[in-house]
This record gives sequence, structure tokens and C-alpha cells, in this order.
Amino acid sequence: MTYPMDAQQHRSQSGDLISKSRVTRVPQRGPLPRTRNLSRPYNVAWLTSAGDVAYDTIVAPSVPVIESACANLARGALVSTTDGPVAVEDLVPGMDVLTSEYGPLPLKWVGSYEMSPRDAQTSDRGRLFRVTADSFGLGKPAQDLLLAPRAHILMRHAACQALFGVDQAFGPIRAFEDGTSVISVTPMSAVTVFNLAFDNQATILANGVELESFHPGPHAETLLDDEMLYSLLRLFPHVRTLDAFGPQMIDRLTSFEVRTLRGEG
Repeated sequence: MTYPMDAQQHRSQSGDLISKSRVTRVPQRGPLPRTRNLSRPYNVAWLTSAGDVAYDTIVAPSVPVIESACANLARGALVSTTDGPVAVEDLVPGMDVLTSEYGPLPLKWVGSYEMSPRDAQTSDRGRLFRVTADSFGLGKPAQDLLLAPRAHILMRHAACQALFGVDQAFGPIRAFEDGTSVISVTPMSAVTVFNLAFDNQATILANGVELESFHPGPHAETLLDDEMLYSLLRLFPHVRTLDAFGPQMIDRLTSFEVRTLRGEG
């Protein structure tokens, strides 16, 4: 996501941010609770209730549940919009993004952070997965695509209904790693990763591959402790609870379930 120069340079001492057409005050939710986790800055942009775009950089814990909210696509991925393919870093809330379920949907939120080589030294969260051209069929992807470890792709498989009772489901990209078509890579320099959110769980197209947009899952608020829930919600100033993302209409499979479905279990 590329921040407009006026949004970067015209920040007042009171914390006001310049949006497309007016000043937007970033909602304040009190001090961040104490945490023993390391933290990192996350860049977020969102569509306000007035239809303006606001920007902020939020320091939050560097833990999987927070990072995955902002980690889906690596910089350079081309997302299908009503204006044609747009690089993920150039998307701005308010743009109409093409989705498999709903057609064009207004983008409500973009989150990102810089993944550094140091991340790979401490955990597999610093890895990316390179999906080579045509790995999932002709033009899927049309060109190599770099995905974050917790990215989920849409699966339509003949055995899906028999095994799991659904016609389609999202599977984690790491379950498809084979060293040939889907390859785990460790970047030698910093890479910015992005995620997109709408009012609903949606399937977006990136380089021709169908991917899940951000959705917290049906039980996130009960599974997270108060501190992590608070930290996660701070990344989404346009919502008050995670229910704002709507129901999870398409289930996620585990890596084991994906391998079983593909006859690799």
C-alpha cells in the first residue's frame, strides 16, 4: 500500500490524519495493554463511515494471530478490480475489488507490515511460498505469486463433499508445498506483505488464484484472551467487534485435511 504524501506529511500534533477530502481523527481506544511479546509496526488504511480514507501506523504484538491479519499477499501481487489488475501495494480502500461470490465489492481495509529476514531466523513466519505459474491450472497463477504462510486458497475438489461435507473450502498454502510448484522461500531482504478486508468473507483473485480475504473465523472472540483481542481490534479502527466481518461462509481446512483430500495423508 502506497501512502499519499499528504497523508504522510500533514499529521497535526493532535493526531489528526488527512484523508482524501477531509481530516479524519484516528479512533483512540486507550493505551495498549502490557505484553511480554515483541512488537512491530503495522500500516493500516480503512474506509471511514463518511466514505473517506484514513491511514495509521499501529504498534502491536509480533505474534501469529496479529501478523496473519496483515499477511496474505506479498508486494507485487496483482489483484483483480473493476479497473483491471492492480498491484496490492497500490490498492486503496473504496476501490471495487472483484470477488468470486459477490462480484465487485468495495474494499474496506488494507493492512501490511514489513517481514524482515530476522523473522525467518526465529520462526517459520518469516518464510514465503512461491506459487509458480500454472500450478493450479492454466493461468492459476498467470505468473509466479508470493504468498504469506497463512494465506488460504480456495479448493474445489471432487472428494471434498464426500470427506468433509462441503463443495469447496479454503486450504492453507503451506499444505500444497511440494518443492516444485509451491516452494518455501526465505527472503534475503525485507518484503512487505498485505491483507485485504471487506464487510464479508470474500474470495479475491490474485494473479488468477482465488484467495481468502481477511476473516477472523467464527470463534475468534472466544478463543482470544482479552489482550490479544484488544490488540487485533486496534488494527481495524472501522469496526467495534469481529462480528462486523460477517459469518464465515466458506470453511477452512487444516493442512492434514488438505493432504487427505488430495490423497497424500
